[in-house]
Amino acid sequence: MFAITQIWSEFAEKVAGIPESLTLAVQELVANPVSLAVLILLFIGLVLMVRFGKIKFTPRLISHMALAIAMAVILDMIVLFRMPQGGSVTPGSMVPLVLLALAYGPSVGLLGGFVFGLLNLLLGAYILQPVQVLLDYPLPFMFIGLAGAFPKHMNAGTVFAFFLRLISHIVSGVVFFYMYTPEGMSPLWYSISYNGSFLLAEVTIVLVLLNILPVQRLVRAMNPSAPDISR
Repeated sequence: MFAITQIWSEFAEKVAGIPESLTLAVQELVANPVSLAVLILLFIGLVLMVRFGKIKFTPRLISHMALAIAMAVILDMIVLFRMPQGGSVTPGSMVPLVLLALAYGPSVGLLGGFVFGLLNLLLGAYILQPVQVLLDYPLPFMFIGLAGAFPKHMNAGTVFAFFLRLISHIVSGVVFFYMYTPEGMSPLWYSISYNGSFLLAEVTIVLVLLNILPVQRLVRAMNPSAPDISR
């Protein structure tokens, strides 16, 4: 009971702190115009990729993308366990993004992951420089969208997507956050163990939920022409 109360309390604090977080994030981005420019260019590139892939931004697609991202953001704000230097375990916050990618393909999944990563940045910005911003925010969640490239192997595709997310966080940890490495441990091993610990728990929760939920029915409800899903 105490744990549930604490989780709810943290969630309420996050919601109440959204205006302040947005203000601070905007200030950080304005102070780092190169980071802002990189994010804008990446977004434009993803939109063009989706359009060139002959995927139309229909009201149905836009509404499903918005709903999936909103659900992912809400679930991401419900923290089951928080790591001391960033990173947390949530009740399956990446599930909506995986479903979006399975329904509409990896291109839409990449774009959905980017938008989620941008919102994640705006709700808790920690900006050092452009490469760090990319490695910690849009790229890791864009990789989740690649799960949509493996509809015949949903579980393996999800694990692969999380593995790519792990690589992004590991590189960021080694290059930009090596100062947190305990004495006597290499930055690489510390980054692997640190990021791997919470992402292992996160991917386990996501896989359990994906294998409990009626994924095929949900995906077809979103996009009737979506491919068959196999676990």
